Amino acid sequence: MKCKGCGQENKLIKAHAIPKAFFVGLRDGRKAPKLITDTAGIFPQRSHIGVYDEGILCRECEDRFQEVDNYGQLLLLKEENEHIELIKNGTIIGWTIKEYNYDLLKRFFVSILWRAAISTHDFYSRVTLGPFEEEAKKLIWEESPGDPSQFSFVLAKFIDDEIGRTIMDPHRERWYGVNYYRFYLYGYVLYIKVDSRKTPAEFRRISANDGMILYIIGRDIFKSKEYPVLVNVAKQSKK
Repeated sequence: MKCKGCGQENKLIKAHAIPKAFFVGLRDGRKAPKLITDTAGIFPQRSHIGVYDEGILCRECEDRFQEVDNYGQLLLLKEENEHIELIKNGTIIGWTIKEYNYDLLKRFFVSILWRAAISTHDFYSRVTLGPFEEEAKKLIWEESPGDPSQFSFVLAKFIDDEIGRTIMDPHRERWYGVNYYRFYLYGYVLYIKVDSRKTPAEFRRISANDGMILYIIGRDIFKSKEYPVLVNVAKQSKK
């Protein structure tokens, strides 16, 4: 089969868009997270190894992502307890990371976006990049983070440590008139811009940038748009 990376006829492997570690969970005693979608007829299911696709990449092209995948897992999962809490009136409102590799982190998020776009798995069916697919691939192959406004991103995290770990399928949405894709990464929520327009002013202060502190916005799952979806899906699955 033809690899969507190098374009050559090659043996393809089980490739992940979101690395397996974001599905497995790294803490003792934690259950495997659930895959959740509000698409009719598809029910929640636990996934120990994540979502993989056997029809997109060969081993050589998959290996291109090893460095950025390792860094994403290190910063967001293994070093999660080292993130500095932001507290207001006794409540956590977010976290900061003062020292991190912006280049690797952004390339990690762009690589997730691109791999999701080329995947044939139903879980990623709502990710279509159009002309931005080639743009994202170019950055990956050139090992470049691109312009600051190019695929700029904002990172959030659910404050609740259990329910917030549920993983839902990624989808497109608009923020202040600009197109973003939302990804769920084992408690984290990634908002990544897929639009030629500049990053909205409302997002610029919290968007990650080289040489700046990384802010992670705290979100309350019980007050979120996701919570009613979780409740509805749970009810439907019981039926």
